[in-house]
Amino acid sequence: MKSEVTKRTDTQVTLLITADETEIKHALEHTYDKYRPQVKAAGFRPGKAPDHIVAREVGDATIQSETIEHVMSHSYGDAVSAEKLAAIARPKVDIKKWVPYTVLEFEAVVDVVPPVALPDYKKIRKSLKPSKIEQSQIDEVVDDLRRRVAKRVPALRKAEVGDEVKLDFDGFKDGQAVTGASSKGYTLKLGSSTFIPGFEDNLVGMGVGDEKSFSVKFPDDYHEKSLAGQPVEFRVKVHEVTALDLPEINDSFASEVGPFKTVAELRADIEDQLKVEAEETAKRQYENELLDEIVSKAKLTVPDALVRQQLDRLKSELAQRLAGSGLSLDQYLDSQKKSTADLDKELLPEAEKRVRLALVMGQVAKDENLTVGAEEIDDEIAKLRQRYTDPSMQQELSGDQVKEDIYNHLMASKVVNTLVDYAKK
Repeated sequence: MKSEVTKRTDTQVTLLITADETEIKHALEHTYDKYRPQVKAAGFRPGKAPDHIVAREVGDATIQSETIEHVMSHSYGDAVSAEKLAAIARPKVDIKKWVPYTVLEFEAVVDVVPPVALPDYKKIRKSLKPSKIEQSQIDEVVDDLRRRVAKRVPALRKAEVGDEVKLDFDGFKDGQAVTGASSKGYTLKLGSSTFIPGFEDNLVGMGVGDEKSFSVKFPDDYHEKSLAGQPVEFRVKVHEVTALDLPEINDSFASEVGPFKTVAELRADIEDQLKVEAEETAKRQYENELLDEIVSKAKLTVPDALVRQQLDRLKSELAQRLAGSGLSLDQYLDSQKKSTADLDKELLPEAEKRVRLALVMGQVAKDENLTVGAEEIDDEIAKLRQRYTDPSMQQELSGDQVKEDIYNHLMASKVVNTLVDYAKK
């Protein structure tokens, strides 16, 4: 087998591959052996018919086609390895010359990982911002604990800020139901600011059995782009209005909500937990900002093939989330008056961002000679087996996809840790 590489773009090359007679004869024998057991010929035991009988019964066209496919598959794999190409998708193949069972020449257009020019990431310095817990944050947790153990009694009046309201609500935009904007028997604390701004304000003054329609504008930075900055009509019905009889903040309250003798112990424990959460959040933000800086300074061409793969993955993730709400992807698109092309356009920036990040992290791993050993993967799987004992999950943990996901996770962690070590020097 001979191969010749011609660069088309940073993300695509052409392989001209020529297979010799020896390779073709080997593939031909493989084809005969594949079909021989299916041939029943007089005078021959099953699976023992000679080659010319197999060719006659199966058809020469089928024999040739199968042989060519076998040669191209193996020759292509050998050529990719020999030329050290990082192929990222199935090639587009065009046969240039075929002399039956003597010479096969074909061209394969291959999408490849592009060269990645990284900035001098070893010189990037970045400080981790210290986490500070305010007393107001502790107060918020204490207030939440008070609400959890508070006595709940029917208000027997119109709803006020601080009350809990049990209601049904449905959201509509241009007369169409908005996905994820409806619920039955939902309990909401007025003044909690957990809903879209303005929603809770409209519930103040409503009583049991009251119904109301009102419009609220979604924030401009709302994660669902089709709703960002848009007005949505909500139709609500109140079923219950509950007043909270909040306990006093004293040592008795502290012992009720946890293993604490005093309020001081309770507040100290809350502060410790908030510090852990704040430090973890700060760490993730630090890592993301560091990666964003390196990716923004890297020079590379994003391969269309990888973007298409990432688009498919993003749509699959969306479909899984929608399934949890009992919706299919098609139903979601219909409700939002979107086409598949609209969704692709909406998801394209995130897909490209993910691909750029993956390529940059891959180049860092290569430059730093980072590796993930089989024993590391096995250790992670062992931990997962202890955590998830369901038989179906145990079976899933034996699959190659799980190993690949764990490999990617461990490698990503090593890359991030390496970059952080440089940045903190």
